[in-house]
Amino acid sequence: MATKISPERRAHIGVEKRARTRATILSAAFHLLGRPNGRSTRIEEVCGIALISRGTFYNYFSDIDELFEVLTYEMSHEFNVAVQELMRTLPICAMRVALAIRYYLHRARQDPSWGWAMVNLSSVGPIFGSDTFQYATASVQEGIESGEFKLQSVTIGRDMMIGTVLASMTTLLRQEQEHDHPEKVVRQILSAFQVPPSVIDDCVAIELLDLPLQVP
Repeated sequence: MATKISPERRAHIGVEKRARTRATILSAAFHLLGRPNGRSTRIEEVCGIALISRGTFYNYFSDIDELFEVLTYEMSHEFNVAVQELMRTLPICAMRVALAIRYYLHRARQDPSWGWAMVNLSSVGPIFGSDTFQYATASVQEGIESGEFKLQSVTIGRDMMIGTVLASMTTLLRQEQEHDHPEKVVRQILSAFQVPPSVIDDCVAIELLDLPLQVP
């Protein structure tokens, strides 16, 4: 005699199955975007890797842009939260900005698939995702208001910072650089913000702790 499944259990199974399919789609997209030429990823490729139909894809995402937006969040949110927690322990804005930049660049070197996915996703949306973009804007504004950064505008400072980090991340992924390359990038950015050299020395001397490297 067949075992009857309660409506509650049936609903729970449906939720679990939907979550697994969504995770499979995100994992497939990450696999494709985590390559040097990943920015050209299409829905058909994602469906092929995930072993789903195009119709199933649209049950979860309205288009490729929504998939990219969700993937960016999934890739960066926990990492950003962990970085933000450490940043709160530092006394000045320059140190907090330096810490975030170093973590992003060192992680790209440690996990090239993550790095390429972030670079490729930045070409179709806010650089490093909307969360990071907003953090960068707020950090530059704080630095200007505190007098640490001598910049004409928040927008210019933010673009200088995240644009340089994006270009530097691409360089690290394409060709091996010296181990302290991220720290050299930080020095140049903070120098452009007119932070005193002695403060910059303190910024790049802060020890980096291990952070979660979770990916979809």
